[in-house]
Amino acid sequence: MINLAKLVSFFRSGGKISRFPPLLNRRVFKFLAICYALSAGCLLFSDYQLKIWQDQDVRFHFHERDEKIVRTISPLVKSDIDHFHKSIGFSPRIETKIVIAPDEDYYRNLMTDFQGIIEFSQAFYSPAEQMIYIRSLRSLKDFQTIRKILLHEYIHLFIDEVFYNAPLWFHEGMAVFFSYDLTYDKELLYAKDFVFGNTQTIIEMSENYPTGYMRWNPFYTKSALAVKYLYSGYRNEFFDLWQYHEDKVNFHQAFVNAFKMTIPQFSHLLEEHLSKRFRIEIIFAFSSLLWGFLPLILLAGWVRKKIVNRQIKQRWERDYLSASNHVMESSKPELPEIPHRLGE
Repeated sequence: MINLAKLVSFFRSGGKISRFPPLLNRRVFKFLAICYALSAGCLLFSDYQLKIWQDQDVRFHFHERDEKIVRTISPLVKSDIDHFHKSIGFSPRIETKIVIAPDEDYYRNLMTDFQGIIEFSQAFYSPAEQMIYIRSLRSLKDFQTIRKILLHEYIHLFIDEVFYNAPLWFHEGMAVFFSYDLTYDKELLYAKDFVFGNTQTIIEMSENYPTGYMRWNPFYTKSALAVKYLYSGYRNEFFDLWQYHEDKVNFHQAFVNAFKMTIPQFSHLLEEHLSKRFRIEIIFAFSSLLWGFLPLILLAGWVRKKIVNRQIKQRWERDYLSASNHVMESSKPELPEIPHRLGE
């Protein structure tokens, strides 16, 4: 992100660059001024002067009209971060910088250098700047939504501070699971994707997001299920994963040291676990579906029985009428023959 204060100071000083000759200074200054005016002039001359609010290690950059919201949400965000640290048994001090976009145009300008899934997100973390950017708080639903989004992005920053080369599935799995975004509905949707083969292994999910909107939900859900499996089934080992934090460490080596297995071995174990689990859940879901349709089945059976009984009754009535007519015809007395008159 461009530091507007430094840039304005640079312009006011005449744009002097000490390591260039004076003539080149002016040319470089003009070139930079033209490029900046074309690419970010709206930011330079806008009315947005971002204020700063510091709460221990969390620093917010925001427009003055959002100050009341920031003061309200700041202790909540700090509490969420502390709770996350306690959940994993590791509480480092990480400087967290959060930029709150004053409006949607500001946020879109921030996303110009990013592509793909970020375009559809409410916030994103920039590893190069170690900065979290979030949409205008006025465009989001409520404080609970804002807290969940900011915790999700903080966890990306957290992992980036502890490990280098952490795979994408671990990044997103930690962020989704520990921001409480792994819901039962999402697991059911994943079960459907699992049945139709619309999933990947975590080895395939290490570096890139899947192409196509329809594959994003299974990607995020499976990542969270992988972390949930580690956290629930290997709790002590999961805590050990964070003990290599004197310096940023290799994730794969830390994973082997903590869990005593490689990522490919864990991938195979996870596939077996999820296959067994979702086969059982699919059976239960199918059974529940049958129980749900049972009243309709009984109603359909009752209606069919009524129809069949009506048809039988109508057939009986027809047979009865036919038999009655036959009896009446057969019971009629025969008229005697009239004798011929004499002479005829």
